[in-house]
Amino acid sequence: MALADWIPRLLRPSLLLGLAVYHFGMTILETIFVHREPSLLFNLSKLREKSFARIWINNGEAMSLEMPGNLDELLQTVHGTVLDVGPGSGEQLTRFDASKVDIMYGAEPGIDLHPGLLRSAEKTGFGGKYKALHCGGEPESLIPALAKASVFKDGASQGVFDEVVCVRVLCGVPRPEETIQGLYRLIKPGGRLIFCEHVINPWRDDGAILARLFQAIYALLGWKFFMGGCTVDRNTKQYLLDAAGKEGWEEVHLESVDPTTAIPFIVGYLVKRG
Repeated sequence: MALADWIPRLLRPSLLLGLAVYHFGMTILETIFVHREPSLLFNLSKLREKSFARIWINNGEAMSLEMPGNLDELLQTVHGTVLDVGPGSGEQLTRFDASKVDIMYGAEPGIDLHPGLLRSAEKTGFGGKYKALHCGGEPESLIPALAKASVFKDGASQGVFDEVVCVRVLCGVPRPEETIQGLYRLIKPGGRLIFCEHVINPWRDDGAILARLFQAIYALLGWKFFMGGCTVDRNTKQYLLDAAGKEGWEEVHLESVDPTTAIPFIVGYLVKRG
């Protein structure tokens, strides 16, 4: 790729970062002058949550028009009992075939996104088959929410989902190794963990050292703070591969997308041993 084409792609994430800074500022102004809740300014985690929700409510659809790799084809194959981790306001639901899904649980910690999520479920044919849960993907949040929704039968809290779907969410979950291992335990034998995640630039392999440097710059500029906890340079690929432990995954299907950019992706699925 010519340098003149490459540099703009390295700089593109700065537009998203600038957008996040703008929405954080607007959230502060709304908190003070519209909602008249100045005390919320001392609750930084809540303020960041509202700011990130504001980004997705206003820009989520535009940010989801084009997705990396073969994600569209992959999501069309999702079936059975499904866990949708971090669905936001449901921008990806148009990519599923609702007729193949028996029931889908959306684990979304941002309560402000739930109205949009349920509207998206209705528009895309899921209707009552989509259950929005107010929780994150980490075990201490997810497991009680699933139990409350009566997902577990006969006291079993493992091997209950045919598919677990993670689309642009593992970058922001707390303690990613533990969280992904928890998701692995929820998959039925022979079931799949489907993912589309941005990762640390693989500069030692097929990536680029300059792109890795840009990732570090974005991190220093406050990417994680303004982007709702998203880590721009997380080694999610390794966490996914390691989640099955010594047993390993039965099948690994993984595509690297745009490895020379500052926001490279991995797209694919992993099959749990039967």
